Amino acid sequence: MSIPVQTITSFRTAFSPFSPLARPCRILLNILQNPSTASPSSASHIKIQVSHLPRNSPQLPEMTIGFKGGKEIKLEVGKRKMKIGDVVDEIARIGRVIEREESLKS
Repeated sequence: MSIPVQTITSFRTAFSPFSPLARPCRILLNILQNPSTASPSSASHIKIQVSHLPRNSPQLPEMTIGFKGGKEIKLEVGKRKMKIGDVVDEIARIGRVIEREESLKS
């Protein structure tokens, strides 16, 4: 399943880099941080905000993804013990809905 990057406008995450529960956050951050999304003048620019938590932080990893049209989804990755496949599926599902809405409008 691929991530519809063109529908994502923002990505916020908070995680401890040392926590095994934060693996989906780290992987998704690496996927979204690429040269085509880095430039603010790019059509596929994604505003990325990362908060690194201390090693012994009791806060579980979480991420918030903003989509076109103002939709946002907050995924509590640590609380739900989500794997990267679960995160990608959830983002892809919402991205497909947004793409379908855009195609119906035009």
